[in-house]
Amino acid sequence: MVRNRVIFAGMAVLAAGTLAACGGGSTTGQPPQTVTVTQTPTQPSTAPEHTSTGPERPESVARSSQVARCGPTVLKGEIVSGDAAAGNRYAKLSVTNTSSKACTLYGYGGLQLTDANGHAMPTKLTRKPDPAPSLVTLEPGQKAYKNLHWGAVPDGTESTTGPCEPESKGATVIPPDETQPFTVKFDFGSVCQHGSIDGSAYYK
Repeated sequence: MVRNRVIFAGMAVLAAGTLAACGGGSTTGQPPQTVTVTQTPTQPSTAPEHTSTGPERPESVARSSQVARCGPTVLKGEIVSGDAAAGNRYAKLSVTNTSSKACTLYGYGGLQLTDANGHAMPTKLTRKPDPAPSLVTLEPGQKAYKNLHWGAVPDGTESTTGPCEPESKGATVIPPDETQPFTVKFDFGSVCQHGSIDGSAYYK
């Protein structure tokens, strides 16, 4: 009987040790944490920042229009400065249909800031439905517009004794539902908050 009690006690100690080693009884561990990492591009980029990988043009709109999309090879772009107030900057991206046929735009597309050598710079493009997407038909020579807004005030992690970010000299633009960009001039200084820009859908 004594021998059986010793064996039973030994097995109990062994089982407790195994549970402790596996961490099965621990209640003091910290909850898992989510870490977000933001990378600054160091290589040239040919694709502007996107907020969605799916098509922007709804199927119903695509079926109703027999006119081809405006691709990057037929569009010529220009960014024109607008008002500036209380640390905010406003501009308009205008695109012109340079082809001999009508084409259409629907949605927001993409935009990526670049330096003087065409290398990608930090850019975070946010879609603002002001106005929201609608089908825009451009006859040859006609223009469409996209409203742009960004801040000129550092966000607390950027320099306050100099430019909040390196100054941009250009931008690459991808029309909605296209994959290739065209380039425009962007010489409006620094875009603070790590290149954060609000952009509307295209409109006439």
